[in-house]
Amino acid sequence: MDEKLRILKMVEDGTITAEEAAELMNAMGVEETKQTPARRNYDKKMFRIVVDGSGDKVNIQFPVGAVKKILKVTGTLPIPEKDLQGVNLEEMMDAISECLDSEIEGDFISVEAVDGTRVRIYVDK
Repeated sequence: MDEKLRILKMVEDGTITAEEAAELMNAMGVEETKQTPARRNYDKKMFRIVVDGSGDKVNIQFPVGAVKKILKVTGTLPIPEKDLQGVNLEEMMDAISECLDSEIEGDFISVEAVDGTRVRIYVDK
């Protein structure tokens, strides 16, 4: 077991506090990684919004990492609101944030409106 895991195990067991663990890691020269390789790979996947209606067609794509930052700063995404009438956008943004935090792939939202407009929000697998 490497030093970092030993220290984290000590925190888990209650032997030391999180602050003591951070000090110990610094003293031992153990670097904290902000993101695991799997997390970095997820952040590079493409987040897509596709709106296919009788009028405009929208196809938006951003890397997941960028979408997370956009949501954190603005609380919303660049989705044409006119195509989402009757949808609670705040709840939808919260749901999208939760899905991204959980690193879910595939469809998050798939809606077919009465007028035939289809909206699909997903992360490529």
